[in-house]
Amino acid sequence: MLGERQQSILGAIVREYVRTARPVASQDIMHGLDLDVGAATIRNEMLALDELGYLEQPYTSSGRVPTDKGYRFFVDYLTDEDGELTGRERTKIRELFADSDDEDVFVKEFSRMISHMTGAFTAAGLFDDALFYDVGFSQILKEPEFQDVGYLEDFGRLVDSLDDEVRGLCEQSRNAAGRVFIGKENPLAQGRSHAMIVSSWRHPAGFEGFLALIGPKRMDYQKVISLLHEIRNF
Repeated sequence: MLGERQQSILGAIVREYVRTARPVASQDIMHGLDLDVGAATIRNEMLALDELGYLEQPYTSSGRVPTDKGYRFFVDYLTDEDGELTGRERTKIRELFADSDDEDVFVKEFSRMISHMTGAFTAAGLFDDALFYDVGFSQILKEPEFQDVGYLEDFGRLVDSLDDEVRGLCEQSRNAAGRVFIGKENPLAQGRSHAMIVSSWRHPAGFEGFLALIGPKRMDYQKVISLLHEIRNF
């Protein structure tokens, strides 16, 4: 387990990198943390996190970015299920579940709402039906990671195979909480350069379905985890 100061620094780096998509230097986070230490101490802690495999330095003399291990620690220990969602977003979720009991209409609007709230490519469907919608492809392409043609091609292959693959994956954990796959953890070979979060949901009218959110590993995990918690506890 990391020390408290290391956890604070790692958390700050993940949040800043999620926000900016730029490597994070010590001065970027120094004024945002109430650690009562100097820049040199923060640099030393960042170096230690690098050596422990939680951060990496993509370019000489650059700041640092989280590794898969760093993201995993953030998801497991530094996120709050009840954080991030606004009151307006919580109201929208409740209204959608309350107002629509038509399966087709609900799944379509549900996937659109999730993609809009998270910025992630989103797919949703029913377990016992062929109904399946995905949305957010044009939106996710605006993220800087997709300037890499190879990355874009990998993502396209993942999207092309998503329906059957995600349906089966969610069926395996139908009654479990959402599952987060980061990079090489992904059981789908096409998804190992990305992050994917899958979950099930149940509508008050009785029909059940699945949900997958996919994007760069620089996903806003805090927002997505809060959102899934809200949906599963509706």
